[in-house]
Amino acid sequence: MNIRPWIVGATMLGLAHVAGLAAYAQEAPSPRAGFEAVRELVGNTLVYAKPGQPTVETGVYLRLDGTGLAVTRGRSDAGEPRAIRWASVSDGRFCVTDVGHQLWDGDCGVLSVDGMRASLTPKTGPIWPGRVLAGDAWKLDPTTASAARFEGKAAIAALVGHTMIFGPTGGKGEDRAHYIMANGTARRAHNDQPDFDHWALQADERWSIRGADDQLCFGGGAWKEDFCATVSIAGDLVTLRHARAGALHAKLAQGDARNLAPAVDAANRKLAAALINKTLVLKAADRQAKSESRIYFQRDGAGLAKWGDRVIEPMRWLLQRDRKLCVAERRLKFRAGDCSRVSIDGDRVTLETPGRPAVPGRLFKGNVLKN
Repeated sequence: MNIRPWIVGATMLGLAHVAGLAAYAQEAPSPRAGFEAVRELVGNTLVYAKPGQPTVETGVYLRLDGTGLAVTRGRSDAGEPRAIRWASVSDGRFCVTDVGHQLWDGDCGVLSVDGMRASLTPKTGPIWPGRVLAGDAWKLDPTTASAARFEGKAAIAALVGHTMIFGPTGGKGEDRAHYIMANGTARRAHNDQPDFDHWALQADERWSIRGADDQLCFGGGAWKEDFCATVSIAGDLVTLRHARAGALHAKLAQGDARNLAPAVDAANRKLAAALINKTLVLKAADRQAKSESRIYFQRDGAGLAKWGDRVIEPMRWLLQRDRKLCVAERRLKFRAGDCSRVSIDGDRVTLETPGRPAVPGRLFKGNVLKN
């Protein structure tokens, strides 16, 4: 079975506690099916009963990362919450199983959500009727009881000065981030390598609050038309509800969590300028001369390197937004192990990697790899 988390909102935002489900049912296309229906469940509780067993209900609370909690309740049995995992399958089906179990066809069905009504159609057999309850309605997750909840203007105010991080629904990883600044500007960045922390800034956007329902609107930058959505927050789960796209979810991280502020750009530009058209000569931690390495930094992330006694070879480099210098062979992708935090004082350079001795170095003008 091919299980894939679906990247939400890729065509809309570039990219929960859901209040007002009944009102939403009147304004949005319905019913929603497949991936769109799954997004309606994130941060909410799906309650369903198997055909022929109307007195026995199962409640499932779904977290954004593909985990959750479930409990089965009957007339005389309250049951105990159990850990589950859920997924969107490549053919559009929705699957739920207990942690530690392998998914099979019997765990999956085609999901449909129409406002507060839901149904799950298995591969064989009759439809399972259900309903969607806002938030952790059955109080399955102890962490939700103390989670802060915001709606409308209060939710937008809670975003200001902080970062929304988008990734696959039902999975891990981060691919887009929005840093919402108090001056009405939002900085958007894209991470083109989900397994490597490389945030590339896109054009700045403007944000505003509009409409009787206090929608958060983004415009400018790469937008052809403004994107507007209502906002709700439960704990660190942000839900943006767009009239056509439905529910889009993000994780709320405190402050400038992905280093997107303009001051970070200025510092990185200054750091890059100190490296370009210069050669960094590094000594290994044991200070042996034969362990010396040299790196020549060209513009646009290109360069040359000579590692010890090896021949000169092409390389590429980048500065991460947390002031880490990454260097790799030109034909290879960057990995976390290719990066070290860099500090420069005049022509003196220090590279630091957690758990390893600091590596000192010195900068020389031009290409001195052959000297």
